[in-house]
Amino acid sequence: MNKHTKIVLFLIIFIGSIYFFFQKNYLWGTILISLSFIPIFLIFRNEFLLLAFLKIRKKDMKGLKKYLGYVKNPKLQLTKNQIAYYYFLNGIFYSESDIRQSETYMQKALDFGLKFKQNIAIAKLNLAIASLSKGDKKRAELLLLEAKKTDITGLLHDHIQIIKVQMKKMNLSNKNRQNPYLRK
Repeated sequence: MNKHTKIVLFLIIFIGSIYFFFQKNYLWGTILISLSFIPIFLIFRNEFLLLAFLKIRKKDMKGLKKYLGYVKNPKLQLTKNQIAYYYFLNGIFYSESDIRQSETYMQKALDFGLKFKQNIAIAKLNLAIASLSKGDKKRAELLLLEAKKTDITGLLHDHIQIIKVQMKKMNLSNKNRQNPYLRK
């Protein structure tokens, strides 16, 4: 549902509650005022993103894609922070299948501004993995360092260590490879 539609729905319900208060029907006026806060809540917390977060918590990727699919036009349906989390959730979804598309979504999420440091750390870790898969080791090291700094709870410590081990293995395999331009 469009955020402008939610505002119109709020106004209609709120005007209806004022009408019932003027008619001395306080019960229906109170009920409608209570109901009018639901569209306001859904403006700042999109229902599809809330359901997508529940699906990701259960590790249900099909359900995650289903609820993210309901958001057809993020710029119209979502606020700025919600757009960042929409791209963040898409980046998590594509991180298992298409790392390049995941990289673009995570970069958009960082550009729009994720709120929580833990989510920023996850996004930077995914960007580091994407950079490593492209072969850009310097950028991957920089992003891993930033991810380590923003990971205040230490939840990503193991993942960061695994990526560093993978980087060292890449380093060793590059040293043992012969120069293809060397003549024999």
